Formats: sequence, structure tokens, C-alpha cells
Amino acid sequence: MKLWPFKRKKKEQHSEHDQVEKQSSKRNKEQLEMSYDRSDFMNKIGLTGFDVPVRPKDRGYQCDVKAGGEYPFRSYILDFGNTSLATGELDTLYRAGSINVNFHISKLTRNQAVSKYKRAVTDEGARALNAAKAGNDLEVKEAQKAEAEAQRLFDEISEGYNNGFLGTMAVTMFAENERSLENMGMLIQDSLQHNEHTLRPLYNRQRDGWLSTLPLSNNHLTDGTDRRFFDRTAIVAASPFYSSKIPFTGGVPVGPNIHTNNMEFLNVFAPYLDNYSTLIAGTSGSGKSFGNKHISSGQVLLGYRIFSIDPDGENGPICTLLGGKEVEIREGGNCTINICALTEEEIEKTLPDGRKTSEIIVPIGKKQGHILTFYNKLLGGLTPEEKAVIKEAIKDVIADWGITEDPTSLYEAEKRPVRLPNGDVEHKKPRKREFTLLDIYKRFLLNCTDGYDLENLTYKEITDPDAKRLLKVCRGYLRDQPDGKIFDGQTQFNGEKIDNLLDDICWVNFNIQAIEGSDIYDLVMHVLTQLGWEYFIKRPSLRKYRKRLKIEEAWRMKHVDGAMQFVEELARRSRKYNAGVDIVTQDIKPFLDDPDGEAVVKNATSSIFLRLGALKDEEKAELQSVFGLSEGELEIIARKPPENEDKTSKGECVLRVGGSSAFVKIDVSDDMRAFIDTDPEYLMQNGLMPSMDQGLFFEEEDVIEESEKAPLSTEEEPTNNEDEEQEVIPT
Repeated sequence: MKLWPFKRKKKEQHSEHDQVEKQSSKRNKEQLEMSYDRSDFMNKIGLTGFDVPVRPKDRGYQCDVKAGGEYPFRSYILDFGNTSLATGELDTLYRAGSINVNFHISKLTRNQAVSKYKRAVTDEGARALNAAKAGNDLEVKEAQKAEAEAQRLFDEISEGYNNGFLGTMAVTMFAENERSLENMGMLIQDSLQHNEHTLRPLYNRQRDGWLSTLPLSNNHLTDGTDRRFFDRTAIVAASPFYSSKIPFTGGVPVGPNIHTNNMEFLNVFAPYLDNYSTLIAGTSGSGKSFGNKHISSGQVLLGYRIFSIDPDGENGPICTLLGGKEVEIREGGNCTINICALTEEEIEKTLPDGRKTSEIIVPIGKKQGHILTFYNKLLGGLTPEEKAVIKEAIKDVIADWGITEDPTSLYEAEKRPVRLPNGDVEHKKPRKREFTLLDIYKRFLLNCTDGYDLENLTYKEITDPDAKRLLKVCRGYLRDQPDGKIFDGQTQFNGEKIDNLLDDICWVNFNIQAIEGSDIYDLVMHVLTQLGWEYFIKRPSLRKYRKRLKIEEAWRMKHVDGAMQFVEELARRSRKYNAGVDIVTQDIKPFLDDPDGEAVVKNATSSIFLRLGALKDEEKAELQSVFGLSEGELEIIARKPPENEDKTSKGECVLRVGGSSAFVKIDVSDDMRAFIDTDPEYLMQNGLMPSMDQGLFFEEEDVIEESEKAPLSTEEEPTNNEDEEQEVIPT
């Protein structure tokens, strides 16, 4: 490359004629520019313009000559309460109507973000100590919660999983008159205050606020108090437009994200969840049972243990395929659930030095309450006098059995040899026989009658008139009656003990379809739920496993007095046993109408909302207020049925894990679908529809005439002795 030297230009000498032409060209150019509209961007945005009066410093007026008037406005800055935001917390602000919102964000370096949150952890810890010294327990809890949140963000930013930002949200609100402006401002402030956020008027900075909310405008609010620290999760939640997704922490693949086409996973034991309860809701035919079975099969493959209550008998094929066992509950069957069974429970105690320790006890008082709930359902309500009679009888039976809060009282005094699975022999104390409803009924006879016969369960005279109804009704639920075979006796399932069943089987499914329509249907669901809590979730031998107690059609629990309260307690307390509860229901309304039921669904940290069908406006508002649904989520859940096969919505749902949500299509492979789909059309098209055994039936033309019958041998000749017992072949 050759470099040319720079030369100084010579001054040009212009003639007088050239100067005149240059001036004329300049004048023509200025006239041409004046013919165009030179209004700037701000004038176009401000319409005719805006004015901020001198005295009232909390409002301004935007002028619009075409509309014929001035519109008052007020500028605010949004002071965020918590650093972390949940999806939909600012929906009220975004839906307010005539309002401009601009979110100014600047990213911090990692060193700046780490330094800021290191100070935040120290400050919150100091605030907790000062509050503790002052005796302010409420502020101590708030400071400890803020310290834990700051520590979490500090760890995430330090390890590179998160980022820090400084953000300012400027808001300008418009109205037709000043009164409407005042009312709208108060309504939005009240709504945001519920979520611990505050709209702060900018007073003498109305001009800066108005300019800061214009599109493509810079941030004129530069004071240090105007900026707030955000992490990536909070920024995404503050934005009304984003692609929803679930953070990956493992779990079961549910289906592809309809927005991003990426696979979404459901981890009900995600480490950031407060508890492990789940809600699965959807109308009939929306894919609720399909999705539940798909998720259950994935959880079994991950090593979870499952205890499911199956009202429709749909889980049997997939349960058996995965190595589980189905237990059918029917009247007169060979399965017994002893409502009186007692087992140990682990509780926490605080020692005098402040340390916590665990203790194993027998919860006698709680079991008395469960048995009383059972009798209350049997008799359609109890009077105070009848409750006293039942409590006295239960107390006497427990005393007769020698049961106390000491766990050793549940076992015999002498040890017996027991062969272990590896072939060794160990001497252990056998468990005592469980007392049953029959034992309580005998106590009724002892306490309330004269001339009783405990063998035949008869009596001559009732000495306590309050026991008259108890003796008559409860007699029909003892072992010699059809309903009594389910509740009266030692707990066993077709001859197999519940201990062996739960210890060795990955999935136990209780099929109660056979008693559908029975007067004991709701009661059986409640008793099975108690069985799952006492024997499955709290079982010491299953403590190392992640466990799921699945209650399908859980809305029926409302029909049993105290059942909803029991399910709420179960959902809250199962976390410390490494377990969770899955509430599967077609209708959420029974839960929302019951205070205990509402607490159950509100505390579900993960949920799947399929199509709930057409909802009234007040029902939509209630769903939004309880679950914090956005407008888009509510539109998915409350949409009308599909008009044709091209617009099918089966399996489409809103998947929520913690504060994250995604629009997902539940999908499985063709091989798996054959075991979990119950759609009749699909089953018929693929030859999977269950058929009757044709060998059990015949047509008229298939009847063999008498002359065509082959002679029977002497050994096969039937006898006419009706007294002789004949073998019955089960179908």
C-alpha cells in the first residue's frame, strides 16, 4: 500500500457572480424547508401540549384541541414491596384503562449486584436482632423472611444463576375529570397495597413523571430512592408480555409448551416449594384423568410411592403394568379397613435449652376424634348426649386394651421368633390385635343395657335412653352385615396385611367403583384417606421414599363432616414426612365454598388447570382472586367447548409450579396412551374396548338339543341332592 502525503488546500478565489448565486441557492433551500411540518416527536406525543399548574403540584393537564378539552393526569412511581414478584400481581395496574406505564431497567455488573445483596443480608440480620431485643416478634419474622430471601438471591447471583438490575416504574394516569382521577387512583392503590406495593405520587415532579412514561423516552426520575433492585424472575413477572415457562428442576415430562414448543417438566418436590401438595382440576372430558395417570406413571418410574383412591376404577391397567396392585372395595367383599386401628406418630418437642427433638407417641386423642367423625356420618349427626356415650365407650375400650401414649403399649409383652427376608430369625414383640367396631358395640351393651349377651349381641333393657339410636344403627355396620365387612375387623385386603402391601408395592390403587351410589361411598373415601395418612404417609419404613397420596373426585369430601378439615391438615403436614397430596377434582366450587377446602387448594404449590367450562363473571373473579390468575390464564381455563375436531382443547392446560406458569399440551406416546386413555372412540378404533367373555353367554340357536347330548359317564353324572354343597366357579 502506497501512502500519499496530505497537502494543504489553497483558498479559492470566488468571483462576485459566484457569491450571488450561492446566496440565492441558500434562500431557496430555506423556503423549501419552511414548507414542511417541522414539529418534533414530543409535540406529536403530547397532542396539543401539556401544562403543569404552579400551585397544585400533584397533577397536570394534557390538552387535546381535536377532542375538545383538557384531560387531567397524575404521575406516580411504583414502590415495590417485595423484591420477588408473582405472576399477575400488577394486572390491576395494566388493566386500569387510560394509563401509561414505562419500566426503565439498567443492568448491574455481577460485582455490584453481589455487593448490594451482601449488604442487604447484613442489614436484614441486624434488623432481626434489634427487633428481637425490642420484643417485636412480628417484625422479627418479617426480617428473618427478608434475610432468607436476600441470602437466596445473593447465592444465585454469586453462582451466576441470576442477575441484578436497577429498575424504575413510572406511571401516568389520565381521566376525564379530576374526581374520576382521584377515584381511579385510590382504587388502584388499594389493589396494589394488598400485594404490598404502593403508588407514590410524584407531586412537584409531575413533568418528569409525564415525560418518563412516554414511549421511547428517557428516564427523568434519577434520584437514588426512585430505583429498586430486581432479579430476573421479578422483571419477568413485572412484564405483561413474556414467554411463560417452568424452571427445570427435574421431575416428570408433562408435555410441550404451546408457546415455545419446549418440553415442560413437573417436579412436585422442587426445592423452592413451600409444600408438596398439588391441584389437578378440569371438567369431564378435558383430559384430567389422562394427565393424572400420565404423571403418576412417570412418578413411579422416578421411584415415588403412590397411594391412590380411584372412584372410577380407571387406574387399574397402568397401575398393574408398572408393578403396582389394585385393591377393589365392595360390599360383602374380602377387604376390611379398620377405622379404629391405632399406629405410632412422630411429633416434635422443644427442650428447655431451645433445641428441638422428635418423639414417637400414640395419638389417642386424635383417633377418638376420627372415630367420632365416623359415627357422626353413620347416624347423620350426633347429639351432645350421644357423643358423650360414644366417647365413654371408646375410652373404656382403649383402657381394656391397655393402650397408652407409649408406643410399646401397641405390642405384646413377650417376644416371638420372626423369619426375616434374608432367612435369618429374629425375636420381636408381635403387635396386639386391633380393637374394632364390634368391641365398641360390646361396650355400648356393657355401659347402656341390662341383660346383655355379648356373644349374640342382644340385650333385654336399655338403661341409658341416649344410646337407643346408637344400638339400633350401629348394629347394621358390624361384621355379620354386608356393610360391616368393610369397616369391622382387622385391616386386610384379600387376606394380605396392609403392612406387607405398602412395604413391597410401589403403587397401591383402591378401586371403589363397585360401591358407587351406595350410602357409604363418601364415608369409604374418607376412611381410605385416613388410612393413607396413618399407614402410608406417616409410615417409618417409607420415610426415605417420596410419597404421593392421590385423592380423585376429592370434592365429595365435603359430604362428610370434618373431612375437608382433615384433608387440609394432611396437605399442610405431609411435607415433613417427605410426602404430598394430589387433589384431583372436576369442580373447584365445593372447595371455594368451604373455608377448609379453600385453604387446601390455596396452599397447593403446584397445579394443573384444564378447561373448567363456561363460568360466570363472579366465578371468574373468584378464581382470579384465589389463585392469582392472569387474564390469559383465565381465558384458557374458562373457554367454551371446541366447535370442531380442528379446535380440540383436550389436554391443554395451565401448568403452574410455584410462581411460574406455562401453557402446556399434555401428550404421551402411542404405546403409553393405550394404557391410560379412556376415550371410547379411541379405544374402539384401536381394538382396546373391553369386551365381555363370550363363553359365559349363548344364543338360542346354540342350545344343544336333548337328543344331541352325549351320555354322561357314571363319574360325571350329577346328583339331585340339593343339600350337597356344589362348587361355584367365579366369573
